[in-house]
Amino acid sequence: MKRDEGELLAAPRTTPAVVVDIGSTQVKIARLDRNGAIESQALHPRDFDAGIARQVESLLERGGISIDSDAIVVCSSANGGLRVGIVCLSPHFSGAALRNQVLLAGANPLFVHTLDEQPGSLEPVDILLVGGGIDDPEAAPLERRLRAFAPHRYRYGSLAYAGNAHVAPLFLELFPEATVIANPLADALSGRALSVFEAVRRAYLDDLVYKEGVSELRGSLAQGIRPTPEIVSQGFQRALANESSIVVSGACIVLDIGGATTDLHYTVEIVRNDSEQKPPAGVSVGRFVFTDLGIVASRDSLVQQLRHHPRLYDFLGRALGSAGSASYQAAREGEWEPTPAVLSCGCVFLALDRFAHGRGPGLPTADLGRIAQVILTGGAAQTLDEAAVVRIFELYRSPANAAPEVLVDRRYQLWVDGITWSGATES
Repeated sequence: MKRDEGELLAAPRTTPAVVVDIGSTQVKIARLDRNGAIESQALHPRDFDAGIARQVESLLERGGISIDSDAIVVCSSANGGLRVGIVCLSPHFSGAALRNQVLLAGANPLFVHTLDEQPGSLEPVDILLVGGGIDDPEAAPLERRLRAFAPHRYRYGSLAYAGNAHVAPLFLELFPEATVIANPLADALSGRALSVFEAVRRAYLDDLVYKEGVSELRGSLAQGIRPTPEIVSQGFQRALANESSIVVSGACIVLDIGGATTDLHYTVEIVRNDSEQKPPAGVSVGRFVFTDLGIVASRDSLVQQLRHHPRLYDFLGRALGSAGSASYQAAREGEWEPTPAVLSCGCVFLALDRFAHGRGPGLPTADLGRIAQVILTGGAAQTLDEAAVVRIFELYRSPANAAPEVLVDRRYQLWVDGITWSGATES
C-alpha cells in the first residue's frame, strides 16, 4: 500500500524525500523513494511576477509537502552564478589551484592574471580574488610587488585576499575594504585546504539570496541551499565512482546547458599532453563555465557567435540535415530565428570548438578523439537529438576514432545523484 506524503516526510530517512532546483527559467521538483531513486518529477516555468519564495512554497504546498520538513533539499543557479576574477601572487600553479576551488564552489572564474601582468579587465566581476604562494615569512620581494598592485584597473564588487599569510596584514593596510581568507596552499603546494571553496560558496549563496529573493523562503527551505553547478559536479563524480545508475565508460564529458551558461565537466585524460593549460595535480575531474553560451539570457551572444563562425555551414548541416542550407542563408542575411533545439546544438558546437582549441581563460586544450562518452543535461539539453550531437562531433574527430556514446539526461539523474550524495568533493 502506498503511503501518503505526510507519512513519507515524517518517517526517518537516509536520503531526502523531495529535492528542488531553482533555475534561471524553471523550478524543478523531484520526489525520491527511500533509496534515493526518482519516483516522479515536475518542471514549472519560473513565475517572475510571484517571485521565487512564493512560487516554490506554493508548488510544494499544492503537492502536499510541508515547507518545514527537513526532508527537503534545495539548490539553485537562478542568477547565473557568481563571477570571480583571480590575480595570482605566484605564476601558474597558484592560479590553477585557486581557479579549481572557485569552480568547485559553483562560481564562474572569468580570468586568471599574474600580479606582474596586471593587465586589468573591464569585465565586471563580483569578487576580485588575490592569492597564491605558500606561507613563506621571507616575503619582502612579494611585499614590494604587492605595493604596486592597482585594483582600480579592475571592475569588482568585493576584494578578497587568499595568499601568503605573512603578507595579509600589508594587504589589509593597503586595501582596508578587503576580506582575508585562509591561504589554501599554506605550507605546501598541495591545494587541499578548501578555504577559498567555502568562502566563494558562501558568497555565491549570499549573492543568490539577495539578488533572487531566496532569503524570503520560509521554514527549512532557505537552510543549506547549494549551488547547482556544484551539485552537477558531485553527480558526475558519483557516476565516476560507480555509485550511480548512470554508467560512465571511459573518458567522458558532461555539458550542462542552461538559459544563461553552459558548464563543461570532463575527465582529465581528455586534456592533450601539449596543452598549455592543465587541470591542477591530483584531480580527476575538471570544470569550465562558458558564461556566454545559453539559450535564454545568453541567446543574443550565442546567435551572434554562431552567425559569424567560419564553420557555420558545416554546423547547420549536421544539426538540421537538408534544412541546413536554408538556415545558413537566413543566418547570413540576419533573418535567422533558430529554434531552442538548434540553439542547444549551438551550445554543444561552440563548447566543443573552444575545448578543442583551448579558447578560454584557463581552459585546457582537449583531444576530442579521446572522448568515449558525452552526457548532456540541463533544461536546454532536453530538446537535443542524440544523432545530431554525434554528427556535430564528427567535425572534431578523425575517422579513426569511434563515435562517442551520447546520453541525454532527460530525468535529471545527475542533479539528483549530486544533491543526495555524501561523497567527498575534490579540492
